[in-house]
Amino acid sequence: MKTPPWLLVLPGLISKDTVITLDTAEGRHATGPLRLRSGEEVVLADGAGHTAAARLAIAGKTQVDVEVMSVHVAPPPRGAGVTLALAVIEPRAMDWAVQKAVEIGVRRLQPIVTDRTQSRRRAVSGRSDHWHQIALQALKQCRRPWAMEIGEVQTITDLVADHEAGGVVADQGGVVIGGLPRSCGRVLVVGPEGGFSSAEDELFTSSGWFRLRLGANILRSETAAVVGGAMMVAHDESVE
Repeated sequence: MKTPPWLLVLPGLISKDTVITLDTAEGRHATGPLRLRSGEEVVLADGAGHTAAARLAIAGKTQVDVEVMSVHVAPPPRGAGVTLALAVIEPRAMDWAVQKAVEIGVRRLQPIVTDRTQSRRRAVSGRSDHWHQIALQALKQCRRPWAMEIGEVQTITDLVADHEAGGVVADQGGVVIGGLPRSCGRVLVVGPEGGFSSAEDELFTSSGWFRLRLGANILRSETAAVVGGAMMVAHDESVE
């Protein structure tokens, strides 16, 4: 049996026995790539825990209306979840990493600029909205009712100051995931291709952050984000 596709709506719109007009982009996606027609069933999601079984009432070129039949409210995720602090990398790789972070269950993505990040903080400060949209689209594919939060771009100094309980740094010289203590925190930092500067490394060390080895090989930043993020999510679930 064919699984109904997911479509996005704004938070606060989903309620039983209502008709919702999809925004232009989502409407075009429904009638274009998805080839949906009037009468077909879909699932609406708002990224705030609400999903709804629904049916297309009107599937036109200029307007797509969806009739809500039943509503489900997912409970909020337990605990604080994992934060992935990823150094801003080239745009396509960053978008891919954001998408995959949603799929593996990262709760919050924190973009960071480092001493060796090619893009400066001012240049990428407006990208958070773009990454938020990438994350929303990704939740449709993996059927995730709660959206991943996207933070505003920070420096390493800001990040460490905001997480007094510490965290974990992806590092080839670190311990394997089983060697992390329960007290390691729920933040994983993945640096740029050139790694962290000596000053940044010293800041992590002096602040008591742990080091996590992701495997035998050197990974690209976007790959390390997904591999390390998945490890941390599994670790977090095992200690809850």
